[in-house]
Amino acid sequence: MRHYGVMKRRAMSGLFVSVAAGVLLLSACSPTTVVSADAAVPRTVSVSATGSAEAVPDAARASLTVETTDPTSAQKAQETAAIATTKVLDALKAAGVDEKDIATQAINVGPTYNYTADGGQIPTGYRASQSISVTFRDLTTAGATLDSVVAAGGNAARVDSLSPFVTDPTIAASKARAQAVEIASAQAKQYADLLGFTLGTVASVSESSSTNVPPPIAYADAAAAPAEKAPTPIEPGTTEVSVSVSIAWSIAN
Repeated sequence: MRHYGVMKRRAMSGLFVSVAAGVLLLSACSPTTVVSADAAVPRTVSVSATGSAEAVPDAARASLTVETTDPTSAQKAQETAAIATTKVLDALKAAGVDEKDIATQAINVGPTYNYTADGGQIPTGYRASQSISVTFRDLTTAGATLDSVVAAGGNAARVDSLSPFVTDPTIAASKARAQAVEIASAQAKQYADLLGFTLGTVASVSESSSTNVPPPIAYADAAAAPAEKAPTPIEPGTTEVSVSVSIAWSIAN
């Protein structure tokens, strides 16, 4: 009986492996044509394709930090940071940035240290910082606004990054979608011609999309170069919007 149980388990294991292998073979093909032996299940051909289109960013998000230190008091460091932050916020609002586009991200207060060669710590004072996220809806004035922020905050203020983005990618996504559908349709028709069947109606459609965001602009690099009284230039570049579709057609014959 024990021998029979071992043989039975081995047989079941072999059956599972062969079935799993069959599933892997079916799922590895793309585009795929699946023909079912069951007449009640409709036959379909499925094709996936990706289209893309470029869009010019019309807005940007900036990450700002206000940071101050005090050699003896965490409270004084925080108070100084609060004063500098208020000046930065006032400069943003004076430049026309809406309050809904300004958000505090983090507030930190803590001790600072110097580290010795043997791994020890020597207290040096206290640091306080506030991080702010700002959305600029007008890129033509964003550079001048950032300059005013740095001037208002003085040495306590810094701009960590600036990331352009497209506020409404609808038009670019429509172009990318049309391209993806055109590619998928052409491939499906080619399969029909090569394999000798006729395409029927569309059985199903699914979609996924993505936006290739350009890398953040380092404000410090842009601001360090010009010595004249000129606003920091900001070039938005282009953003690629991609749409992937998976379309299944019924097979008419």
